[in-house]
Amino acid sequence: MPEALQNLVRRLDAALAVPRDAFPAAVTAALGEAVASTDWLKPEQLRVDPAQYARHLLYADPLDRYTVVSLVWGNGQQSPIHGHHTWCGVAVYRGEISETFYNADNGRPAPLRTVRRKAGTLSFDEGDAGVHRIANPDGDVAVSIHVYGIAAARVATGVNRVLG
Repeated sequence: MPEALQNLVRRLDAALAVPRDAFPAAVTAALGEAVASTDWLKPEQLRVDPAQYARHLLYADPLDRYTVVSLVWGNGQQSPIHGHHTWCGVAVYRGEISETFYNADNGRPAPLRTVRRKAGTLSFDEGDAGVHRIANPDGDVAVSIHVYGIAAARVATGVNRVLG
């Protein structure tokens, strides 16, 4: 395991022991340190899927408390409009992505605002707090590192609450 990923895991383990109100800052600080170096992902963890964004497992906590993945976004690729069933920390590792937030109060998502996130940008979602879509609207391949508060076996089905 690369040193940057080892340090991320160590800091995420420590973050789980901090008071709840300090948890988001601890997770984003850990992610920020990890993406300060952009040479630790292996080529297979940077692989683009031409059909849709690709998800590559980087680390599965043996106690099933969290999972770390890289998401690789080809030009024009985007997630569905979704919320999360669990907390999620995100760091942009390479390139630039956009995050569009939606109001879904009436059951039909309506866009509120879009934020561009460049390499090094950090964010945190408590889960069930918001609805968004992540995209690579233009340019080169983008890579983001995501930490989900869920076991690796459930990442594909237990993270996103898809709305559109």
